[in-house]
Amino acid sequence: MEKVRVGLIGCGGFQRYRVGNLLKVKDAEIAGLADPSDDQLDAMRAAHPTTANVPAYHDYREMIEKGGLDAVLIATPHTQHIDQILFSLDHGLHTLCEKPMVTTVADAHRVIAARDKANKQGMVSYQRHFQAEFRYIREKIMSGEAGEVSYIAALQCQGWKKGTAGTWRQDLSLSGGGQLNDSGSHLIDIMLWSTGLKAESVSAKIDNRGTEVDIDSALAIKFRNGALGTITVVGDAPKWHEDITIWCSRMMFAIRQDQGLTVQYADGSRFKAENLIGGTTADQNFIDAIQGRGKVESPFECGLEVIRLTEAAWKSAEASGGSVSVDSLG
Repeated sequence: MEKVRVGLIGCGGFQRYRVGNLLKVKDAEIAGLADPSDDQLDAMRAAHPTTANVPAYHDYREMIEKGGLDAVLIATPHTQHIDQILFSLDHGLHTLCEKPMVTTVADAHRVIAARDKANKQGMVSYQRHFQAEFRYIREKIMSGEAGEVSYIAALQCQGWKKGTAGTWRQDLSLSGGGQLNDSGSHLIDIMLWSTGLKAESVSAKIDNRGTEVDIDSALAIKFRNGALGTITVVGDAPKWHEDITIWCSRMMFAIRQDQGLTVQYADGSRFKAENLIGGTTADQNFIDAIQGRGKVESPFECGLEVIRLTEAAWKSAEASGGSVSVDSLG
């Protein structure tokens, strides 16, 4: 196809940000807008004048049934994703969804099955897959140069509770969970993707900090290869901070806030990894995959592994931190 005609499901603030990236993809054309709010539709047109004459709908199903689309980009409250993904795939559309893909393991399996039945591209928008430092780490681990992963430690601190107060993100019926499955979803995903690890079991403690959803989360994880790890999400922090360390038998990788990536070898030598080669963008990769120029680099399977670990952590916290088998969730 000469142009991939994309329909936008949801026109809120983050979708408006995403459109800025999508408009840079020369083989993509925005062919439909869908949002129940006139204010959000107007805000999209104001932010991106090129969408001013694009057909707009209050119901995404009407937009899809009208025809004329090849793909959709979904950016809506999390619990709405499952129905929107399934409807889109059932109507033969390639589907790119903002994280988290879904909010239950059962729903993750449903969307993978629907994608396979439709024989369409399905992608979760995990943009860290295209960042140079994580691509470097993944290549060193997958090639065997780094040796076997033995431990990971990941910390994410944000003022998430304050920043999302009064929004749908703290409404459990719309979000399906708190920061662990929102911005924390990126942290879990990149730890799994860059190392190739799959979680075997998790013990978790979670504090909702007086809200309906998880705010602070501390996860202790055992992986299938025997590696151990901790993932900590602090949603009631005074400032943004992130700290990631991955230990392997021959190399260690450390990403510190504002300090980039440091690599250390088993002999003690170390260097700061700079001028690394990154990928494209999630939007470019999605369009490239549709047009047969490559594979989706963040497929629905990534969303499955994230929600498997996340849901197991929620269940562990409900059981006062007892260990929960990730495989028991399916």
